[in-house]
Amino acid sequence: MIIRSIFFAAFVLYFSISSAIKICDRKPISISTPKSTNPHPFRIVFKGNIEYYTPGTTYTVLLQGIKTTATPSFTSFILMVESEESQNYDDENNDFISGKFQLTGDVRTKISEVCPNTVTQTSLIPKSEVQVFWTAPSSGSGCVVFRATIVEYRDIWYMDDEHLNKRICEESNESNDDNANVVYECCACHEAKFELTFEGLWSRHTHPKDYPDDNWQTRFSDVIGASHTIDYRFWEQDQVASDGMNSIAQSGTTSTLESELKSKSDKIRTIIKARGISYPNVTGKTFAVFRVDQDHHLISVVSFMYPSPDWFVGISGLELCLPNCNWITNKTINLYPWDAGIDSGVTYNSSDMPQVPIMNIERVWPSNTNDMRSPFYDQSGAQMKPIAKLHLMRQRLYEKSCSEEESKTEQSVCDTGPWSDWDECSVTCGKGYSNRYRQYKNPEDAHKPHCSKRSMTQRKGCYVLPSCAIEAEETDTIDPKCDVTAFGQWSDCSAECGPGVTARFRTILNEEVTPKYCLGRMFLQQTIPCESKPCQDERDNVDLGIICSNCSLTKWSLWSPCNMKCGTGQKERHRMNFDKTATSENCDPRCYTQTINCTDNPPCENNMRMETTTSPSSENTPVTSVTLNPDDISDDSTEKCFLSNWSKFSSCNAICGPGFKERTRTILSPTDPLEQKKCRKKLVDRRNCRGRQCSRCNYSPWSEWSLCSALCGMNAVQQRTRVPENVAWTWCKDRLEQRICSALACKTD
Repeated sequence: MIIRSIFFAAFVLYFSISSAIKICDRKPISISTPKSTNPHPFRIVFKGNIEYYTPGTTYTVLLQGIKTTATPSFTSFILMVESEESQNYDDENNDFISGKFQLTGDVRTKISEVCPNTVTQTSLIPKSEVQVFWTAPSSGSGCVVFRATIVEYRDIWYMDDEHLNKRICEESNESNDDNANVVYECCACHEAKFELTFEGLWSRHTHPKDYPDDNWQTRFSDVIGASHTIDYRFWEQDQVASDGMNSIAQSGTTSTLESELKSKSDKIRTIIKARGISYPNVTGKTFAVFRVDQDHHLISVVSFMYPSPDWFVGISGLELCLPNCNWITNKTINLYPWDAGIDSGVTYNSSDMPQVPIMNIERVWPSNTNDMRSPFYDQSGAQMKPIAKLHLMRQRLYEKSCSEEESKTEQSVCDTGPWSDWDECSVTCGKGYSNRYRQYKNPEDAHKPHCSKRSMTQRKGCYVLPSCAIEAEETDTIDPKCDVTAFGQWSDCSAECGPGVTARFRTILNEEVTPKYCLGRMFLQQTIPCESKPCQDERDNVDLGIICSNCSLTKWSLWSPCNMKCGTGQKERHRMNFDKTATSENCDPRCYTQTINCTDNPPCENNMRMETTTSPSSENTPVTSVTLNPDDISDDSTEKCFLSNWSKFSSCNAICGPGFKERTRTILSPTDPLEQKKCRKKLVDRRNCRGRQCSRCNYSPWSEWSLCSALCGMNAVQQRTRVPENVAWTWCKDRLEQRICSALACKTD
């Protein structure tokens, strides 16, 4: 009888909690007391303490009591996950935007039968920890929030505090060498020694599409790089690959790149080298050690993939110095493929097809890889798995004398004046360099040891047309087997608008000699930058009148007041859709809002009172004075850093499929560009977003093949084009096709 009574009481209590769950109310229905606001030991924890999620990856989520003198326990709980956006379910893809829970086999947990994405207990037996699996949502789902309710015992319960609400966002798909967090003046006194571990992840299991049939071919080249100063990069996104990078891509040798690094010894602390890894150890690890100091606090490394046209993985300008004058202790970075722009092949085993002209280094994204033959092509644009990982572990510190008093002395005694203008290029034709200089304000103290680290000269490359003839020293060192023709005509600029490159070529006369034999002795190609005209945003080229013609729109509102009282600002106007039943897919977001720059604001001054205004939809809305947030004032600068308010988020940059939106803010004070670099505040906030489902790309017929780009030479090419049926389909990228002409070798004069 007693057992039956206990069972009945437990059933009533359990039924009460279940009823609360069914109506998705996270408050325990059987408890009348308000939630406790006292400190408690319960936490939502991710196994591995992850900070961001990778789409489609499964994680272990723990709801646990942190042990103090005794192990805390709880009787019941509710754990749910919700999208930070208002929508939780994607009807189009039949999936939860906030991901999915799965049980680990723990008999104390179950999935709620009513509330979506919710886990609760199966009994009121005390427990100190429960675990569940959570599979992250697809790419572009944004941030999600885990919320928990804990009943400790009787009428003591907790909910909605910082420990029982956990927000986690999608791992940024941007380049891992993003310099947004670069510390421009590293204040770490001690030198540091790091161990670098390069771990391969490239395998038939992780990247099965068109994986090379011959496993013995697969390998990563030697890892090579350097710890260096803030003003140096040996490779960078949107820049043309150097001869050293070209050499690794074509022959796998790192000697040329190593020579380039050694020639920049004034910018480099340690040259980083590690042996490459090859089958059957492609998913193994290789190691190297390097040192960093106050001046050389960034690192860059690369490793090329074989077989591939010219694909590699690496980082460029990764910051290791922290704003608190210390060095990071450890860091792990996912590495994704980059295209060096040297070869135009699209598959792992593509035959050598030189890119004409050479293109800039670009990240390989599933969403912009338009050729279905590519192993990275994904029609859905889902995030690819990393090719490799880079692990950095600090091994030890080397103490240096760097007291606060000495730092102040150095700052005052070693102060320098502003940089001069760049002087003229060192050559009258071809490739040269240009310098700029600065001087100490106290030249009599410039000989002191702590002043010697300051750079008083900066150098950058420059190019003067026309290109110079072949240098005499090159002619003297050319192997007779590698005699070449004269250079052909310059090609057209590679870009119809904006920065591009133009190139000219020559060929080897001896047909029995391979190009790779001669490439280390002379150059078959000369490339220089060019720009035919400034580019407009592709989306700006679309006639909004056509796009908005199907929308029932009101007239434009009046322009809003400028969102800035001084300096550059913006104002906007809006209109609405008459048709209340129309969906957002029927009308482009640009049909509703227009933004222009303010042209009549006075310039901002350092000592003026900073004010910003809201950006209302009508000029009749009063201007609001905004107090600056103390978090927006840099406390580690010699001058306070005043920032504007965040702008509104831009429209999603993708009309369809995954994309991103961003908002920005600007530095109001100081106005000196050098001083602004000390403002260690984020100026761009980028978030993932999702446009509507992309329409299938239907194209016009291909045009006729163009004439060859050169009358002679082995690198002459033809091309043909086509256009989408709808000019507004900017996601349709497969518009250009090229092929190599069968041209004769150019004759010498």
